[in-house]
Amino acid sequence: MKFKRNVIVLIISMFLVSAGYTMVIPFLPLYLSELGVPEEQLTLWTGLVFSSCFFVAALMGPIWGKLADTSGKKKMAVRAGILLGFSYLFCGLCQNEYHLLAARAFQGFANGFVAAAMAIISVSVQSSEIGVTLGAAQTALVIGGICGPLLGGALSEFIGMRGSFFVSAAFLWIVSLAVIFFVHEPALKGEESTDREKTSIKDDISYAFALKNDHLRELLAILFLLQVTILMIQPVTSLWVRKLMGDSGNVELVSGFIMSSGGLAGALTTALWGKFGQSRGYYAAMFITLSFAGVITIAQSIPSSIIGFGICQFLVGCFVIGINPSLNAALVKYTPSSFRGRVFGLSNTAQQFGNMIGPILASFVSMTGSIREVYIAAGVIQLLLGFRLFFSRIKKGEY
Repeated sequence: MKFKRNVIVLIISMFLVSAGYTMVIPFLPLYLSELGVPEEQLTLWTGLVFSSCFFVAALMGPIWGKLADTSGKKKMAVRAGILLGFSYLFCGLCQNEYHLLAARAFQGFANGFVAAAMAIISVSVQSSEIGVTLGAAQTALVIGGICGPLLGGALSEFIGMRGSFFVSAAFLWIVSLAVIFFVHEPALKGEESTDREKTSIKDDISYAFALKNDHLRELLAILFLLQVTILMIQPVTSLWVRKLMGDSGNVELVSGFIMSSGGLAGALTTALWGKFGQSRGYYAAMFITLSFAGVITIAQSIPSSIIGFGICQFLVGCFVIGINPSLNAALVKYTPSSFRGRVFGLSNTAQQFGNMIGPILASFVSMTGSIREVYIAAGVIQLLLGFRLFFSRIKKGEY
């Protein structure tokens, strides 16, 4: 019963964490404008502010993952929740772009709640339930991603963007209290409990990238490149919406609605993709979702109206968000439970490096071409990932 409570509390917590994140982070370009960054420097500072967080988070990921396995996954979840709350508080208190850059770097240091929560969930359910349970956790993240931009866009109208950061901080502190009082970390059994402290961080990375662990190596590479594409698009979406609207109307609210539409599509389909992956194969599910996501992401560059762009955003959400349940389930499948904290820490590092490279690549593409080319480049990368999976796994009969 207490393990079922773990899943329920952590899924609700992941919803609040996701909502707190998407209430404010997608609007950072607009916040930078409020802080006085000139228009011609906005794309550059957007890339820097996004990437600073992810660079630090990537460095800290293996460390927090190691501590999750040796000191406790629950402790790492509480640590991340409390410190992330302070990071949002600091963002809301910023007076210029340099303050925001520092606050985002601290946010990267604090990062790791979702990785710790996923690790606890993975050892709280039977292996036969992993796919569906992680699919439910991903759905919670997606629904939070739906509610966050809508709530953030609305709150910015009434209390300003600074106030939205303070609300996000409150969400994280509520989550921390919930984990402290209601989550129980399952004890490992047998050899799993005796060998979890035998390896160094260098050993953990070597384990993941050793030739005999080609599944893990490929999955971590997919995580990295997928996040590159997602974070290429996320920072420029509000700027693209503003351009399509001709700098008129409530850009924050419209951007929030359009970003939420993709999240809504993901919420409606993520659980289905989780079940599909569990029954038909995780690689098969990833191949289909990556391929369709790539095609529709490229199609996002075509519309010249808000309505057309919004429709494409909804459609791409049906697929790109559905990749994660199968990715996470495959990571669990190919790692022992004693390594779960570390593998989710390594996956977090792969994602964070992708998050760091994505905005920088988007800044380069948009400055040398246009924002439209950012969507084309991201879609091509997703398509190539899908084809890579087809030839490396599907064609060989590995589903």
